[in-house]
Amino acid sequence: MPPPGGGKDTPVRGPVGERFVWGTEIVRREGGIPFLVYEPRRTDAAELLDDVRHWGDRVHLVRGAQRMTYAGLLDIVPRAAAVLAGHGVGPGDRVMLLAFNSVEWIVGFWATLAAGAVVVLANPWWSEAEARHALGVVDVALVLTDQRSARLLPEGVPFLGLDDLAARAAAPDRRPLPRPACAGEDEPAVILFTSGTSGPPKGAVLPHRSVIALQHSLLHVTRQLPHTLTDESPREVALQSGPLFHIGGVQALVRQLLLGGTLVFPAGRFDPAEVLDLMEAEGVHRWGGVPTMVSRVLNDPTIEGRDLSTVRAISLGGAPVLPELVARIKARFPNVERGVSQVYGLSEGGGTLTAASGRDLVERPGTAGRPLPVVELRIDRPDEKGTGEVVARTPTQMLGYWGQASDGVIDADGWVHTGDLGHIDAGGYLFITGRLKDLIIRGGENVASTHVEDVLLKHPAVREVAVCGRPDPDLGEIVAAAVVVDSDSTVTVAELRDFAAGHLAYFEVPTSWWLRTEPLPANDVGKVRKRDLLAAWPAGAATADDGC
Repeated sequence: MPPPGGGKDTPVRGPVGERFVWGTEIVRREGGIPFLVYEPRRTDAAELLDDVRHWGDRVHLVRGAQRMTYAGLLDIVPRAAAVLAGHGVGPGDRVMLLAFNSVEWIVGFWATLAAGAVVVLANPWWSEAEARHALGVVDVALVLTDQRSARLLPEGVPFLGLDDLAARAAAPDRRPLPRPACAGEDEPAVILFTSGTSGPPKGAVLPHRSVIALQHSLLHVTRQLPHTLTDESPREVALQSGPLFHIGGVQALVRQLLLGGTLVFPAGRFDPAEVLDLMEAEGVHRWGGVPTMVSRVLNDPTIEGRDLSTVRAISLGGAPVLPELVARIKARFPNVERGVSQVYGLSEGGGTLTAASGRDLVERPGTAGRPLPVVELRIDRPDEKGTGEVVARTPTQMLGYWGQASDGVIDADGWVHTGDLGHIDAGGYLFITGRLKDLIIRGGENVASTHVEDVLLKHPAVREVAVCGRPDPDLGEIVAAAVVVDSDSTVTVAELRDFAAGHLAYFEVPTSWWLRTEPLPANDVGKVRKRDLLAAWPAGAATADDGC
């Protein structure tokens, strides 16, 4: 059901100063997949920049001593788009962003869209082999990178440093690039790589409607549609401690842009003490993260005596949330009692599908929440208890995987099969109870077991291998490998770990190892019984802590 406040609005188009009116009427789209959509709505992600011109000198991005206002962003983006055009980037081309979080990363993101091109979000934690795979899947015109990540690029791949992009765009004689005509809401805007259900990372193609529809829905529910906000609207300060190249990072980026908010970044990799420092120094109102990150902040010894009173909302996602964690958050953050929320979604769905408020989490412990207004949700092939696969249909969902089969993820009627098991109660609340897919969620990162197994099987000493997720109080799950070797083998865990590290991202490398000579337990058709394997996992199995 649409939220209250319907009525068909009229879009306002014209010179800068006139505002586009975001619609509140929800209708079923005609033609193609019959999504629920808003009328009227933006249809090109680059147009979102037109909705924030009035914020002017408001600070939008903060990283250390670096500050960028809305006016600064809107000035440099079309100039950076001109730099990209000078490197041969045109409408429909793919530009890969292979870098860690930075202000320049965000400039590159918007400049690519403003040039009419498609943003390809790459993971700088990949191995060189995974980077080569991604470049082989998506034919890119250019890679935007930072110095640390450039080492992953094979020789001959055209690239431009993000610092260099910003410097060239800031040159006094650099003329802005006129924005190309809108490509259409069903055309690709963003490609992000996900572990999917098996094998190496796949490029989920999100169209323009995906980037726009999710925020349209969230801001409608919270009564914060862009055209209703004024210069007097409070400025929200959000802390982004997770990577921008994940779907959650894209969500956070677009949300704060449209709200006229400030997005704050840590200087480097995740550090609980720095997160707490930034909360105090910048007066952070909102923070989102996976449960592992939140637990580490709560466990940090420097949290004692901190003034965390500005924090009003903490959103959890990427992994199941225990009631004990919610209670600990409320105890440490006095003003988020009603602001603890949980979201559920997936990259293939374009991000958030359901959301649960603080009250929901208290009244329905374990719920993943109710679907957002334009999300249709159902349970496929439910058993006698109503549990089955969670499937969704939403305008935020992907078009498919770039250059690869979608493996039945989207069916003929347009429903996305999540691979997650769950049920929906009488109130419409979703509960996730398990997974159909062989996927490990380690600290919010998806790890495809089969991908790790395929790599380990290439080692000459490995005869069989099974990769599983073992429970871990900090990361939720850790990657565990049971490896069968010959009785006279001299291979060591250290050797296998080094071999894996040469082909996998750091979070994919197993940290729990069980070297054995007996065959793996299997059923009648030869499939490894991983549940039995986990139950028998020896307490003295080798482990290696790789940090996070």
